[in-house]
Amino acid sequence: MATIGNYAYVLKCKIAVASLRKAHDPLRLAHAVRHLGDAYYYARRWSLAEPCYLEALSIYRSHENRRPLDLANAIRSLAVLKDEVGTAEEAQRLWQEAHDLYVSLDASAGIAESAARLALLTWRHGDLHRSGEWLSEAAAAAEAADDPETLQYIREVKAQIEN
Repeated sequence: MATIGNYAYVLKCKIAVASLRKAHDPLRLAHAVRHLGDAYYYARRWSLAEPCYLEALSIYRSHENRRPLDLANAIRSLAVLKDEVGTAEEAQRLWQEAHDLYVSLDASAGIAESAARLALLTWRHGDLHRSGEWLSEAAAAAEAADDPETLQYIREVKAQIEN
């Protein structure tokens, strides 16, 4: 259920996006639009989140001087949404793309999360061997990240797959 805090965050992000649309700084706009998508996502207004994620991705993909981590995080946001709404094949494709970018950046937390998400997706499709490989990669990356949240997430994914 959406809370007043979610709606306040949506409003804050909408104001930032409106301001940046006038500023002619497409990469800052893409960042703000992605965060507006996140605000809608957390408010459980998924039909409003998706166009934001798609716009942010479109901007990032069309600018050569984008930061690869920004692109990876934008792909990640859309992948989370697609998985949430049950579009597993598209989520898997997006998670793979995000994973490849995180690997190229040596972003351990991103590698851990994307590999764990891919482990869950492949497990749901019955590919237990590949799921195990993804989970092993996720665990190793989580250890390298040495981030308590990431480590906890990997433990939760492992428990879900093993039960």
